[in-house]
Amino acid sequence: MDGGPSNFSCEQQALRNQRLKTAAIILCGGAFAFLVRNFALGLYSSPLMRPLGIGHATLVLVLAGAAFFLQRYFVACRFRLLSLEFIVFGLPTFLFVWMQHCRTCACSPELLEQVAAAYPAETAVPWIVLINIYAWFVPNSLRRAVVVIGAMGVIPLAGAILVSIEQPIVRDRMFGGGGFSALLLWLTISGVTAIYGSFRIGRLRREAYDAKQLGAYSLKKKLGAGGMGEVHLAEHRLLKRPCAIKLIRAEKADDATAIARFESEVQATAGLTHVNTVEIYDFGHTQDGTFYYAMEFLPGMDLQALVDKTGPMPAARVVHLLKQVSSALGEAHRAGLIHRDIKPGNIFATERGGVLDVAKLLDFGLVKSLSTPDSSPEITIEGAVIGSPMYAPPERVLGELEPDARGDIYSLGATAYFLLTGRPVFQGDKVLKVLFAHANETPLPLRELRSDIPADVEAIVMRCLARNPDRRFQTAAELEAALQSTACSTAWTQQQARESWNIADSEAVGASSTTANAAEIETQVLA
Repeated sequence: MDGGPSNFSCEQQALRNQRLKTAAIILCGGAFAFLVRNFALGLYSSPLMRPLGIGHATLVLVLAGAAFFLQRYFVACRFRLLSLEFIVFGLPTFLFVWMQHCRTCACSPELLEQVAAAYPAETAVPWIVLINIYAWFVPNSLRRAVVVIGAMGVIPLAGAILVSIEQPIVRDRMFGGGGFSALLLWLTISGVTAIYGSFRIGRLRREAYDAKQLGAYSLKKKLGAGGMGEVHLAEHRLLKRPCAIKLIRAEKADDATAIARFESEVQATAGLTHVNTVEIYDFGHTQDGTFYYAMEFLPGMDLQALVDKTGPMPAARVVHLLKQVSSALGEAHRAGLIHRDIKPGNIFATERGGVLDVAKLLDFGLVKSLSTPDSSPEITIEGAVIGSPMYAPPERVLGELEPDARGDIYSLGATAYFLLTGRPVFQGDKVLKVLFAHANETPLPLRELRSDIPADVEAIVMRCLARNPDRRFQTAAELEAALQSTACSTAWTQQQARESWNIADSEAVGASSTTANAAEIETQVLA
């Protein structure tokens, strides 16, 4: 049991609440319009018709009350919801039957012939409208739709037969002039169409629901998209635990081998247990070839979005976050995995257990196992630059060395540069121009861009950005130790973090042209 049917029933119940409210509003509006019309024409002015007018006005008030109630409250009890459904559709049914009786049995004799002549057509129209509103707005199973819509079609036919027994003129008109057969045909056609429509809508709704199911997960809403796929907010159907689902669609990869490689690398990444590495819960394939994996859902914001909103970060905060990322990278590197896509958008500042600014390293989508050589003809993509051009290490651009942990350290240094200054290490309007700069130019010193950056922090970042890998920190542990030794290593407090989160929640600082330019470069494809 995966919980699918019961979860689908809950979704249907929520939909029934919404649709029943809409149907109540439509029926209330229609009933009110006809109430005004009938009073304007004096149809309720006679003593015999006045009770019908009162009943009509009561119906408008009850439908308005039902719509208001459904707007204010979510009805979780199935019995109460069915009771409201009976009120919304049962009371108009009662009014139509009463109206049918009054128009033929309570009108004056001189009008009876005229009423009998118009009886079949005027009787069919309100029932057809009611049947179709029910079919299109109320989610139903095929069996229930047949029962309810069938009853709506039988009631006016039974009423017509009873009226014909009481009024010979009506009987002659209906059975002698073909009125009853016309009424029967109109209601039959309307009922069959409504039942089929209800069935098709229900089936499409079920198919749409199934399309949003991935294994034991239900997709809730799309959170974002990237080069390899999409990220959705999801929920485990049994545990009711929120998570993030990343979809890697087959058409967005180069071939089936790339997807198979990605799957094996996600399996390896799932073995990482560091507190600052995003936790992967599950992975699998859908029937259409979509590869997906489920990871923990994190409240907060990635560092790219955070800088876009609030501007460059204090050095103490950058050190606080990068110490955590370095520690997470250390575990990955010791396991023989390199990330190859370190950038601000792949580092998340989140909250865990009431602690703010917990860093989480995300998206190991380009992770490389050091045990798998890039030279393998089955997995190499000739001419491709792996990762993000704004943060790519020179050796990856030139293709001179096999990827190793020092490439991640360069990318982390480029990330720190952006966090501290609000601009990337190198800027340009073309991808190749940026890549050429990484391979051949020396970054502008941080303190020339921002004088309040501590000298020891600048030295660490600039060492990470050395073009020669041998001059960088050789391991993530070395980088973490260097960050730990800075004067501002312990300066970032929870109070400061709380204030920064409040600013991020309240401010919406527009992205600078530099950030927009960087984003444009990131979207270009290298091949």
